[in-house]
Amino acid sequence: MKKCLWVLLNKSFKKDLELLYGVGSYVDVLEVKKCTTNKKFLVDCKLYIGNIDHYEEIGSSGLNHLLMESWRYTGFDDEVFILSASYDIIP
Repeated sequence: MKKCLWVLLNKSFKKDLELLYGVGSYVDVLEVKKCTTNKKFLVDCKLYIGNIDHYEEIGSSGLNHLLMESWRYTGFDDEVFILSASYDIIP
């Protein structure tokens, strides 16, 4: 699942990711696990931002949207997830 989301975000949606966060931006999916207490998936990822100006305008909503689009291709259409993300700037 982790590798699947990584490929979808960084390969399939690469143009969208770079449009939202600047050239060279990418997402590192750290962990995907099922939370038993609330029956949802937890997706922990780190966004590497190519242009900080784009992030100031969009914030984390762009990553959330791309993750929701990618999630539809994993086969878990009816499952809801919780996004836990951290951000870093590419030097």
